[in-house]
Amino acid sequence: MPEAEIFFVGAYQGLEQKIIPNFRYQLLTVSSRPFPRRLLSPETLLASSTMLYGILQALNQFRKLRPNVVIGTGGYASVCALIAGKIVGSKVVLFEANSIPGRTNKFLAKISDWIATGFPEAVNFFPKGKAQHTGVPIRTDVRNMDRTTARRILALTENEKCLLVFGGSRGARSINEALWDALPRLLLRPNLVIVHICGSQWERDAKRIQQAIPEKVRERYQPFGYREDMPVLLHSCDLSVSRAGASSIAELLVAGVPSILVPYPFAIYDHQRFNALSVVRGGAAKMVLNADLSGERIEREVSQLLDEPETLNRMRQAALNIAKPFAAEEIVKKILSLLRVTHWM
Repeated sequence: MPEAEIFFVGAYQGLEQKIIPNFRYQLLTVSSRPFPRRLLSPETLLASSTMLYGILQALNQFRKLRPNVVIGTGGYASVCALIAGKIVGSKVVLFEANSIPGRTNKFLAKISDWIATGFPEAVNFFPKGKAQHTGVPIRTDVRNMDRTTARRILALTENEKCLLVFGGSRGARSINEALWDALPRLLLRPNLVIVHICGSQWERDAKRIQQAIPEKVRERYQPFGYREDMPVLLHSCDLSVSRAGASSIAELLVAGVPSILVPYPFAIYDHQRFNALSVVRGGAAKMVLNADLSGERIEREVSQLLDEPETLNRMRQAALNIAKPFAAEEIVKKILSLLRVTHWM
């Protein structure tokens, strides 16, 4: 975007305090506090007063900056920013990543000029004509990687099948334990390589389990606490087992990965289950509820899919059909149209 100056707005206690400065963007900080589930409680008064103070903080900053557009992605800091933006005359844009919007975004929809959604089902939760399904913006390195390059980087042969298992940035205990229980049976498959992103807190357990595996198959189970090269892992794998977060699903789809999705059972409004259902309906995934997860179930689902290459190919093509690799560009294009900018680089 030509001559664009970008600022981020975040909470004092948020992860953005560590992340944003690393990318050399300026971070504006406001006070915010989650509202309790029960609105008729003493915590509500504290949250309301904190939110009001946060709005005044944002308003003080925005009167100086005069932003052309304010974009909210959910969370309570977004409330402060979008309300302040509306007051100073900015265009207000909302992004809802999940298939079921949270109450914050349902409220913010009322003051938004336009709403982008990560899943098509979310459009129906917002005022008619105001929301558009754009998909979830992804990192360009996911879009730019290809399967041949990725498998060469990981030294995977043509005959090897790669199973990628991950539970989000912090890992997922239930997925880890189910996989560990299934390992002896899965490793009976002679050409299967399992790459497991278990989360830093479980890395020691995973390494201990790896060392207990018979030496002749040990190298085919590769556990890591965390990996930076997710684009390589995504494009190299034949099948994935993962949670159903919006960003994870978006990257799986762009990479064309057939997946077994295990929704996080405590997500607000059970939105991960609905995220997974959207992809299942599109033919790109199967879903296993967390309550039904076990080593036996994981082994059965993985083996069934790996034994049916035609099914995997159909799921891969379905994923690519659903994918929105240029979601970020689509959102930017719409924002520029709201600002009546006719050309950009």
